[in-house]
Amino acid sequence: MESNSLFHDRYFLERLLGRGNFAEVWLAKDTKTDIMVALKIYAPATGLDDAGLNVFAREFALVVDANHKNLLRPLYYDTCDRKPYLVLPYCQNGSVMRRVGNFTEEDAWRMLRDVASGLAWLHAMNPPVIHQDIKPDNIMLSDSGNYLITDFGVSTHLKSTLRKSMSAAFSSAGTIAYMAPERFSANNTPIMANDIYSLGATVYEMLTGDTPFGDDGGLRQHKGAEVPVLQGPYSDQLKKVIDKCLKTNPWERPTAEQLEKYAETGLEGGQIHFVDEKTFFQKYKWIIIAGIVVVLCGIALGIVAIVRHHKAEEERKALEAIEAADLDVQSAAMALVARGDSLMAVGDVHEEGYETSYVEAYQLMQEAIDSKSQLQGEGATLSVEPKAQSQKQLLEGKLIEAYGAIAKKAALFSDEPEVAADFYDRASKIEAVIAIPDSLKISR
Repeated sequence: MESNSLFHDRYFLERLLGRGNFAEVWLAKDTKTDIMVALKIYAPATGLDDAGLNVFAREFALVVDANHKNLLRPLYYDTCDRKPYLVLPYCQNGSVMRRVGNFTEEDAWRMLRDVASGLAWLHAMNPPVIHQDIKPDNIMLSDSGNYLITDFGVSTHLKSTLRKSMSAAFSSAGTIAYMAPERFSANNTPIMANDIYSLGATVYEMLTGDTPFGDDGGLRQHKGAEVPVLQGPYSDQLKKVIDKCLKTNPWERPTAEQLEKYAETGLEGGQIHFVDEKTFFQKYKWIIIAGIVVVLCGIALGIVAIVRHHKAEEERKALEAIEAADLDVQSAAMALVARGDSLMAVGDVHEEGYETSYVEAYQLMQEAIDSKSQLQGEGATLSVEPKAQSQKQLLEGKLIEAYGAIAKKAALFSDEPEVAADFYDRASKIEAVIAIPDSLKISR
């Protein structure tokens, strides 16, 4: 592409606005409407083959209706010389990259609110759209002062397709500085919490002039480094929100919807109530319950000792040992069910690979039920068994539903063997723990 040339017999290229891993962005004049637009041209050096063009069109169709005030929605999509391109509204203010290190606290709250609002909309789509590349270059400032997310809808599959077609000149990683630590682990399937981490790193950079870990991003955090404290004259609430966005454990980060509410409250000067900060009882309820159980057991043992004081010391000690062992089994079973409930809640968010949480929860419920065999004495009962049985049955239904959804996706991508293979692998993990009706089984 060259300046002062006509692209696709319609768009007059005036100047290059930016170049990323997979595309070039040009300021262009639409000669049919005389309107200035931003032209994003993918694979500008090589173009795509037929399969690549089909993948691009299919992925773009998922976000073509992304009508939200904080998303820079494309105006038009087409191809020219096998190069897919998007026509986008031109933002004269450009991206927020030019303001790195010059943000005020109010600026930070506004950007957090606007970007989180756009992400909440994308994450709520069916299927959810995970941006995977939130950074200053991909956040624009509109003429009205709203922050807009751009470059959404480029999935891992589409990136892989583009990467195979790009020359070395366009192969730079470039965005590692904003990647969450879990992206550097063995299981690096994109999840919504990745976007929250990237937004936290972006706001950190806008305030301080650099990302939390420089060019290394979450890689250093994945290896055990602690998140540096945000320095500067900023409120404790803003520091706390950014710290939560940058949590090493992705499940400890707020959702986009929660983050939008936090930012709105912070912008208004109110007191933020964090949903993950529990009351004293919520934090220590199992310790309290265990303490009550211990006290009640102590009372019971005391009564037994008074009533049966005539029995031999050896018999009393044996009875206490059996009761203590049963209590340990009951407590362990309760902990298994509680952990299973947490994993089921994670799966209910329906992020990519959510069925894994259901499988683990199902196995924990079965383990809790099986622990009954460890109880001592005849007629022993496991108090938590009815709930474990109920949750196990509920999880079996969720796993069958998840299997059905995966089967549909496998059929949809039957012409893409690499993608379909991933769905087959996910389906097989479900088949390993429950019986799948023959009518639903995937035929490979």
